[in-house]
Amino acid sequence: MLALLATSTTAMNVLITGATGRLGELLYAQAKADPAIGAVKAFVTNVTKAKQYLNCTKCDASEGIFVGNVTDRASLDAAMAGVDAVLVAVGASPGDSADQQKAVEFAGVENTVAALYAAPGPTPPVARQVVLCSSMGTTQPDPSPQEGGSILFWKLNAEAHVLAADLKGVVVKPCGLSMGAGGEKALVAGRDDALLTELKVPVMPRADVARVMLRAVVRG
Repeated sequence: MLALLATSTTAMNVLITGATGRLGELLYAQAKADPAIGAVKAFVTNVTKAKQYLNCTKCDASEGIFVGNVTDRASLDAAMAGVDAVLVAVGASPGDSADQQKAVEFAGVENTVAALYAAPGPTPPVARQVVLCSSMGTTQPDPSPQEGGSILFWKLNAEAHVLAADLKGVVVKPCGLSMGAGGEKALVAGRDDALLTELKVPVMPRADVARVMLRAVVRG
């Protein structure tokens, strides 16, 4: 899925947005368990869900848990201090309005990039990193609602923004996702959405997506 060659020499402090979602929860757990990762922070919209999914006690800044919304640029600032890399696991729902889909999938990523770049910390802004979980299928001109619908358009815009930003960007574009165990299946790389037609049922576990995203951080 990614060709990652260079290895980071220092542990990266990371922030996971959407940390109480199905992918975000796995990212948080894997990052906390990875000795190659430094401090791990979570950006969530709901303290109750943070207690349920992240096993925090106070679920506040003292435990690296920050409450806010990626659609609110200012709410990201406190969470970004000292962060070297952000792993974006935020996503809109097909049931959200068109305006909400744009706000979460595109404006939210713009806000995340801007907040990371402006945040205080020892790592130069241009050396900081955003790892965005997007989706396979963004090259389709008119995807059906079952394939992602208009959400894919905003994901494509977010991809372009991350890769054009004055920092390091990685975009991970998985196929259909499951909650199956990770590390049990071979991962197949493709481009231009060719795998949508080459594979009968393209599905991969979210745990493997999380693993790929974290390797992008560790290897720089």
